[in-house]
Amino acid sequence: MGLRTLKPADGFMDLTPGLDFLPLIGGKLDRRSVARPPTAPAGQPRPGAPKSTKPPLSNTGPEGTLFYDVHIFYSTWYGAPQMDGKYIHWDHILVPHWDPKIASSYPRGRHMPPDDIGSSFYPELGAYSSRDPAVLESHMEQIGTSAAGVLVVSWYPPGLADDNGEPTEDLVPAVLDAAYRHNLKVKRRQHFSVCEVVCV
Repeated sequence: MGLRTLKPADGFMDLTPGLDFLPLIGGKLDRRSVARPPTAPAGQPRPGAPKSTKPPLSNTGPEGTLFYDVHIFYSTWYGAPQMDGKYIHWDHILVPHWDPKIASSYPRGRHMPPDDIGSSFYPELGAYSSRDPAVLESHMEQIGTSAAGVLVVSWYPPGLADDNGEPTEDLVPAVLDAAYRHNLKVKRRQHFSVCEVVCV
């Protein structure tokens, strides 16, 4: 099975059943045309809205709006020979099927980038390095275009990495700076896991 790079011109409508029922303008979703409660001028409470001391979760510009209640996960563990001297994380192991009878009929080993990265979709930037400043800027621009306002950066404690990667804590300042340049927020690191909060 070959990988395919998808671009907006490829017609995502075919991949998203029901999306054609949403209000579109020039091929883009028109957020303003979706039915909403009445609005008020900036700084004024919405008619009939209860008083709240909570800050707004989203900024209010009609174009280029970022929704700070929409989070997107961002991983910094990818590497490429041009920047890192080798592929990192793109060449992870072929994950075996959970049923040993079925697993035996599939190959074993590692993915072989740049053509085989173990993904149904191939990044338009190729098998990139997370350390490439141009890639980081492009990613922040793409995230801003998606309207997501908060990055949740996946990283291990200092000096640690998963079995397929290398430590990346030194990239966190660059991610923070790039996010700031694009008006994106970065979720702060907490000393407990999601499971400790949700699974209790």
